[in-house]
Amino acid sequence: MDESIVIILQSHVLRLNHNQNSIINSNDDNNNNNNTSIINSKLSMDCINIKFDEDINFHLLRHWSLYESICHTHDMIISFKLWSSRGLSQLKEFLADLGIPKREYEQNYRDMNIKYKLNIKKQILDKRLQDKYHYITNTIILPTFLLTSGFTLKLSPQDIVYSIMSTLQTSSTTTITTSPSIMIDLTERFSLALSCLNYNQLNYYLNGIELEKIYTNKKHYLIETLLQSDKNLTFDNTIPFILLKFDQNMFNSSTTNDNIKSCGFFTHPYQAYLFARNALQILISYTSSSTNIIKKKKSKHLQRLPLILIAPYSLTNTGQELVEIVVGVPSLNSIMMNSFSTLFETADRRCGNVAKFVFFDHSVLLLQEQHQQKFIDALMFVLAK
Repeated sequence: MDESIVIILQSHVLRLNHNQNSIINSNDDNNNNNNTSIINSKLSMDCINIKFDEDINFHLLRHWSLYESICHTHDMIISFKLWSSRGLSQLKEFLADLGIPKREYEQNYRDMNIKYKLNIKKQILDKRLQDKYHYITNTIILPTFLLTSGFTLKLSPQDIVYSIMSTLQTSSTTTITTSPSIMIDLTERFSLALSCLNYNQLNYYLNGIELEKIYTNKKHYLIETLLQSDKNLTFDNTIPFILLKFDQNMFNSSTTNDNIKSCGFFTHPYQAYLFARNALQILISYTSSSTNIIKKKKSKHLQRLPLILIAPYSLTNTGQELVEIVVGVPSLNSIMMNSFSTLFETADRRCGNVAKFVFFDHSVLLLQEQHQQKFIDALMFVLAK
């Protein structure tokens, strides 16, 4: 983190904590000794305290069990290869080396025995464990600010961001599209997302966390499906990108539970782009770690290719035209430079302006299903130049 930013944030922390102390002192001056002790006790328990600390960066750790949190953390999925039974076994061995019993890491993190929670960070930083399991600590231990109030409530900026983004990207109608508009009601979602920042209305924040769990489980399910079968993937020497396509049936699968099934997954550009980027990274890691020689050769080829994701933008009634979301993600070799905005605009002009550029980022667009092949052909022509 930039040192100047840390200094600025620390000054705000000191100011906010000083305000709490001022309240206590003012009460000390205005009350007798008996009342003062009661007020001080109450304020010391309930007052808000913000501190700078190194936090464990596992996904939604304070709202899941330690095991579930690790299994849904992108960097840990890649480090431990958690798509395989061997990877899951290695994760359990890692937790045993941390000295955490199974009954502790499978229960909710906030209910874990405090002695294990206090020891996790120190054990993760152990060089011996780093060498054994080949993980990088700067993606696990994150310098951040934590807000505490009382004995149970602890808020981290990461969790608040996840709550806000999940609230923003969730359609009001999470099942079937009945409105003639294909866009989310952004005014309503923005108002709800703003409420996630209100400390006095934590139910909005917690609702956003539950939505993030649904999105994370859905992403986990889709990537597992992707690795188990190549039917959704197209990549060979004839096309200059990896094409990842999901049809509407994927979202009505009998293998998914009701909460996941009803979640409009690709209704927001951020969610779609994040999924596409994570899918590309895991796909390459999966093929490079394979014992199959053919898959290992594919991995080197895949690292040079960008990825195009095509998925249903919203679930529709029978007879309605399916609208798809199209996302362009650069190759891992050029992940910092995404030129798909220009490429998509050029391809769209070539095929008669069939795409809808309704998002700020033009590397994400909407397309009617009937124009899909025409647009892909135009994009291949543009990339071949």
